[in-house]
Amino acid sequence: MTTDGVATISVIIAPVLVVEIVIGLVGNGIALGIFCTYRNLWPSSTVYLFSLVIADFFLIINLPFRIHYYMKNEVWVFTQTFCSVNLFMLSMNRTASIVFLTAVAMDRYFKVVHPHHQLSKISTSCAAKVATALWIIVIVMNSHVFTLDHNQSKNSACQSYNPHLEPQAAATWHAILFFLEFFLPLGIIMFCIFNIILKLKQRKLAKRNTVQRSVKVLIVIVLVYTICFLPSILIAAVGLVTIKVALKHIGTIDQLLHASFAFTYLNSALDPVLYCFSSQVFLKRCKKVLCQAGWFKTSVTQGANESLSRCSEQRMKTLQTSTVRT
Repeated sequence: MTTDGVATISVIIAPVLVVEIVIGLVGNGIALGIFCTYRNLWPSSTVYLFSLVIADFFLIINLPFRIHYYMKNEVWVFTQTFCSVNLFMLSMNRTASIVFLTAVAMDRYFKVVHPHHQLSKISTSCAAKVATALWIIVIVMNSHVFTLDHNQSKNSACQSYNPHLEPQAAATWHAILFFLEFFLPLGIIMFCIFNIILKLKQRKLAKRNTVQRSVKVLIVIVLVYTICFLPSILIAAVGLVTIKVALKHIGTIDQLLHASFAFTYLNSALDPVLYCFSSQVFLKRCKKVLCQAGWFKTSVTQGANESLSRCSEQRMKTLQTSTVRT
């Protein structure tokens, strides 16, 4: 056991990541199956949701290597080249998740606030081209990870955050991107929410199901966004201030930051919740898949029995009324 907190943090993070992998695999596996089965019926917004699924799978296939890393008390036993690939995939997932969550929010914004705008009527093929362009931007924005020093002044480490060394150009861009990709999309999402609520009050459309669903989707996006990405932002900000003021508690902040990444990786488990809120059709198909798997057999049976009893009660009341009239 080490005394610098590395072993303690590693013991906590590893099992948490295992749970996130299991939940993420189940949720995104069901989502991927539903999306692929009904790919000919996709609306434009589903393209962005499908991109979220792909980003989550990129994360899930790389998390087992991080689990192994933490179980070895932060000792990377693989090559440094694969370390760069692993960190690139993790960083790319974070950026892609934020970008496509923002794309979903903007898609809802145009469809509710500007229903006659061209962007609210884009075809699925056009949305696919937009998603492809966004993927290229995400890859280019995170390509600097291959030039970072991942050793962090100790042997066999694999970390993108390095407080012990003087910041270089790539490390500076990494820090700027870390904060910029959180606050800029968050501002866009909040702008979409406030304008949708404002339009709802002006048009008095708050009771329409489609509009209510759009508001729920945006609320879920904000919740996922805050839960997954805010902890790492707060700890990183505290770390930067601490390093500027005094070189104390760097090791503690370093470990807390790495622990906060467990919340970032949680987005792969929470994104399927967004898919259910985004579409009633997806929710029904998801329930159908779970019922076929036997997960909700009891509840479905109870629901059927309740509906039958209600129908029988209605029929009895109708017969009684007709008898009284007769």
